Amino acid sequence: MIATLIRSLLPSLPGPAGLLQASGGYSWYHLIPGVSDDSLVPGMLHRGETWAIPAAWAACAVILLLAFFARRGLDRARARGGTEALVPDPTLTPRNGFEILVEALYDLAESTLSPKDARIFFPFLGSIFVYVLVSNLMGLIPGFLPHTSCVSSNLALAGIVFLTFNAVGLWRNGLGYIKHLGGPILVMAPFFFCIETIGLFVRPLSLTLRLAGNMFGDHTVFGIMSELVPAWLPVPAILLGLGMFVSFIQALVFMLLTTVYVSLAAAHEEGH
Repeated sequence: MIATLIRSLLPSLPGPAGLLQASGGYSWYHLIPGVSDDSLVPGMLHRGETWAIPAAWAACAVILLLAFFARRGLDRARARGGTEALVPDPTLTPRNGFEILVEALYDLAESTLSPKDARIFFPFLGSIFVYVLVSNLMGLIPGFLPHTSCVSSNLALAGIVFLTFNAVGLWRNGLGYIKHLGGPILVMAPFFFCIETIGLFVRPLSLTLRLAGNMFGDHTVFGIMSELVPAWLPVPAILLGLGMFVSFIQALVFMLLTTVYVSLAAAHEEGH
């Protein structure tokens, strides 16, 4: 219902048909029965977005596979015992990659949250970053499309963020979290409550539209330029590098904003 309202308010927002056209009109996801005729999931936000469901599962499968190999590498290191367990692998393995990524992301989360909150919420925040990053990067593989370019897919993810930071606010501050929405002046409480409530709902919408717009634009430009530029020019390769950079930045922005929302909700009473 909310997703349909977004489409009605933003009729000019490009749909998946434009993304398919920009990528050559082909996707591996359309080989799955029920995807090409949009019968896999009835009542999707926009006709033609059914491919976003297997695309999301594909991203989860890639993450689980990488996590499996990273865990195996960590277990082998621990089996060596002593200081050998702390020595990284000589090459860039899934274990090394995840250790570097986790350390960098944890330091980033700890700079916004308290050390205690960073330990509690980092698994959620780190998972969001990895999921969005893998989903974005999969769109750079020929035959695949980034489901993060779909409003409906991003709205579901932003909805989880919305429920999480509000649950954190209620958990930490109880009814004080709701009372804070009324502001410090009792007479103005109804007005402030409406403004603050609208602000809360704007957060997931901004997460949704920012990610969808940036990923759609990046993938569309890459597809169009790949078709127009001669094969002997290195322009597509340059755009591929730019696409990887955009994919990383958008995943980082999504995680950072989620971290800020959780931080504001957890410290709501102090801010008041």
